[in-house]
Amino acid sequence: MVIGVGAQSFTVGSYNIRCKTSADAKHGNEWDARAPELCSMINYEAWDVFGAQEVLYAQLQYMAENLKGYAYVGVGRNDGDKAGEFAPIFYKKSRLNCLRSGTFWLSETPDVVGSRGWDAAI
Repeated sequence: MVIGVGAQSFTVGSYNIRCKTSADAKHGNEWDARAPELCSMINYEAWDVFGAQEVLYAQLQYMAENLKGYAYVGVGRNDGDKAGEFAPIFYKKSRLNCLRSGTFWLSETPDVVGSRGWDAAI
């Protein structure tokens, strides 16, 4: 007996949301104006998994509340919890399950929360 297995596909995206800064408000590009459009675009594109960069905790909370059917993994870079920028990975709960996750820092001591290496500023 021969059993056939069909290939599965999924879509992947990446988005640098730009952290919330007071300078953005001066130029009419503040987070409060960008946030609804960002979530609308991601919900429309319906990526199965995507990474985001420069995400502060309040922005992460907004995204988690406004992205339909997504969960995420990731921690703040400064304390391994909520402080500093996140680089979360979001995934569609209907398509993917997180079996395990972890975080490491790009440094000589990757298991030390907030560690920096090789003369890095952040």
